[in-house]
Amino acid sequence: MKILIVDDDPELNLMLTRRLEREGYEVHSAGDALQALDLMERVADVGMIITDLMMPYIDGLQLLDRLRADERFKSLPVIMTTAHPDDAKADQSLRKGAAFFLPKPIDFDRLLAIVKFAE
Repeated sequence: MKILIVDDDPELNLMLTRRLEREGYEVHSAGDALQALDLMERVADVGMIITDLMMPYIDGLQLLDRLRADERFKSLPVIMTTAHPDDAKADQSLRKGAAFFLPKPIDFDRLLAIVKFAE
């Protein structure tokens, strides 16, 4: 499965990319939501997105809105992450269609379990 990681922290992108690739996933990464939307047009068959909530230009909720507005990505699993967990933001993310909401620092074993569950 192809996974797209969207986060403005390049170190986190690299760490998640390497760990998920070791698990057999094809991983693409973007530093912000605009790059992610561009990648979604160029990379076929992305099966899941792991995105940060707070990013420059377009935040994770706005990215989620754009994905859900596009028929091609309406049911694409999206895992929302944030360094500033907030019950209201978690609820809002889930209501908008995120599959899961994870606080940072990311527990990789938990993330991997969620990725496998959402496949």
